[in-house]
Amino acid sequence: MESSLYVATAAQRVLQKQLITVANNVANSTTVGFRAENVNFDSLVSNTSNDPVHFPVVGGLYASTVQGTLIETGNPLDVALSGDGMFAISTPVGVAYTRDGRLQISPFGEIQTLEGHSVLDTGEAPIQIDASSGPPTIHNDGRITLNGRLVANIGVFDVDPKTLVSRYSNSAFFTSVPGVALITGQETTVTQGFVEGSNVNPVKELASLMTITQSFESATSIISRADDTLSKAINELGGR
Repeated sequence: MESSLYVATAAQRVLQKQLITVANNVANSTTVGFRAENVNFDSLVSNTSNDPVHFPVVGGLYASTVQGTLIETGNPLDVALSGDGMFAISTPVGVAYTRDGRLQISPFGEIQTLEGHSVLDTGEAPIQIDASSGPPTIHNDGRITLNGRLVANIGVFDVDPKTLVSRYSNSAFFTSVPGVALITGQETTVTQGFVEGSNVNPVKELASLMTITQSFESATSIISRADDTLSKAINELGGR
């Protein structure tokens, strides 16, 4: 009786985390480069009785690797990835990886994200160009040229989804293991003048929201029945 109460309560906590994740996905369904997240679940086993009791707990977050739709902007400082990989950016708290390819050039010629973070090359160094030479040409293999002259290579890194540990801003991630530079131009390409939209599927997320709500209501019902049964047992035994 008590086990069902505790398990249902644990389930509600897990469902609450899942609900927050789905809500965040829906809120970022139009965010450039956003990766939808799913919640993985683990089972915590209690051996305090002869029959082990399994408690659901949040295992970790998994970011979807589904390709987002490429959106043409015509802006030469917008780039989108097709295939695997992520851009690397330097943040105040370490290197993060993102699919958001909206770039800008600082007054000092450094290629940055719209938030002012340095975009890194294949050697994980900030990319510096001549800001007075006009917009660069970014080729599908990541080469950056100015007036036909090669000046840098934008870095694209292979990131294992299992190593993602937390988000930075909306579209970037920190990892437990550094990404590995990819050879671009074939399976993974860079397209100038485009951005990659969010890979959130709103219909799927709304369906998940309905399922979560139903599961939460079921857990609430279990808790209510277990509480009523426990209260009845206490009253009956206490009256003897």
